[in-house]
Amino acid sequence: MKNLFSKSLIITVCVILGIIIAIQYKTVNTLVGPNFIPSQKNKELVNELSNVEKEKESLMNELENLENEIRKYESKIYEESDYVKELSKELDKYKMFTGYKEVEGKGVEIVINNPNSQDSYEYPISIEEDYDLILKIINDLNGTGIEAIAINDLRHTSFSKMIKVGEDLSFNSKPISAPIKIKAIGSLGDIKSVLTLSNGTIDKMESYGFEIEITEYDNIKIPRYFEIREFKYAKPISYNKK
Repeated sequence: MKNLFSKSLIITVCVILGIIIAIQYKTVNTLVGPNFIPSQKNKELVNELSNVEKEKESLMNELENLENEIRKYESKIYEESDYVKELSKELDKYKMFTGYKEVEGKGVEIVINNPNSQDSYEYPISIEEDYDLILKIINDLNGTGIEAIAINDLRHTSFSKMIKVGEDLSFNSKPISAPIKIKAIGSLGDIKSVLTLSNGTIDKMESYGFEIEITEYDNIKIPRYFEIREFKYAKPISYNKK
């Protein structure tokens, strides 16, 4: 009888503990969500991110200092040789074409925010899910003959790639999300005409509920492309005759 009572007591305690654990789990899920990361792990990730950002900032400062030193040497050489000066101008031109030089000029900034309300749609709409709309805007702008373009201050070049990673996008191997800011340098008249086209990309996006703001600037800066790319398969043709 005593054994039966003891077993019943143990079972009762286990059931009560199970109920308490279930309630606690549900409470935690309600308060912090199902994807909650334990605070210790969260702190480790924050610290790691902070260290990476500091290292990146340090490397960027070092790069800027080195480039300043190079400019000083180049200035001295220019003074000594007009030929080298002309070659440098040509080099700068090709750097601008490939995106390896920061540029400025007349242009626009397009800011895209996700719809506030999605009640009228069968599925949630976001620029992260429908990022092909960003690519369509880029294609429209390229059709106007723009000379430089950037997305969230990352230079767009022929090497650029945009893919979906989790809930965000990856562009030039960097995470981006709304608001998406597209900067472009070119003819303001041509850019405006393509962006305000009836039934065009921007017009359709606004009908979907996206909030889009277009601002024109007399001078806008677009950063350079920082990744180093090497040709693995293509090589220059040599016309030297043996």
